[in-house]
Amino acid sequence: MVTWIVEHITEIAGVAFTLIFLALEIKGKWTMWILGIVSAIFYIIINTESKLYAMAGLNLYNAAICGYGLYCWKFLESGPKTKGLKFSNITPKLSIILSAVGIIVFGIIATVIAVFTDVPDPFQNIRTLIPFALDCLITTLSIIATWMAARKIVQSWFLWMTVNPLTIVVYVYREMAPSAILYVIYTAFSIFGYIQWKKFADNRT
Repeated sequence: MVTWIVEHITEIAGVAFTLIFLALEIKGKWTMWILGIVSAIFYIIINTESKLYAMAGLNLYNAAICGYGLYCWKFLESGPKTKGLKFSNITPKLSIILSAVGIIVFGIIATVIAVFTDVPDPFQNIRTLIPFALDCLITTLSIIATWMAARKIVQSWFLWMTVNPLTIVVYVYREMAPSAILYVIYTAFSIFGYIQWKKFADNRT
């Protein structure tokens, strides 16, 4: 047991910081973004070691977007007398824009990973294609969801409800037990997060 803990200490630490981030996110606390930066750094290391390059790149993005989220939640003025963004619902126009952006981002990520990394040829067979496609899809959806969270858009949780189960599949396939368990918890709490943020948005009206 001790040996296993030592071998997985980086992953365990990443899980711990991410769980704290999740708890703060559900409560809508701006301090979540500080924990998000720390968590992202750990998962850059974890995913790089497991050759999940798209997800490692995602966490590099996450570290940056957490800084943006910190700015939006703590310092951005949404009105002449009111500091801080307000929780809100996505608009149809923004849904179309983000869908288009997602398709473009997926294509870019897939091309970069297939051409410039040492992952096995994703088109060899179904066993190489599925992890590759999931890695790219998870990364794309997470990029959009994290931006939406930074803008306090309630429906960001719908994307997390999709991303988290897919991430469980990837981590189980890679035999990364602590991270797989983390995303089981994430999946359950995504529902609570949506309910809580919806209440915040409804209280505005």
